[in-house]
Amino acid sequence: MSIFQGVMEEELERNLQKQDAFMAEISAHPKGYLSVCRIGGVSYVYRKHREGKKIVSVYIGLPGSEEVAHAEAEREAYLSAKRSLAELKLEEKRLRRAIKDYAGI
Repeated sequence: MSIFQGVMEEELERNLQKQDAFMAEISAHPKGYLSVCRIGGVSYVYRKHREGKKIVSVYIGLPGSEEVAHAEAEREAYLSAKRSLAELKLEEKRLRRAIKDYAGI
């Protein structure tokens, strides 16, 4: 095995470890999205997610409350981890292709 191939395989292994870490982070956050509903002229924030064919709503709080700020921060962390995971998967694809192409030479 050449030095280049060894480095690429190490990078692939590091990438896979990062993917595992991001998947664990994603599973630690609650599912769903935040939705603001107006009922009787008052706004309420709910977390909505799908269970089977049903959409389940869980009350979070009033807009501007601490609970809503925490839920928004969790949602942003979830989305950030999803974006990072997607980037890592693209990088994994490129690394695998480079390793395969180099081995074929």
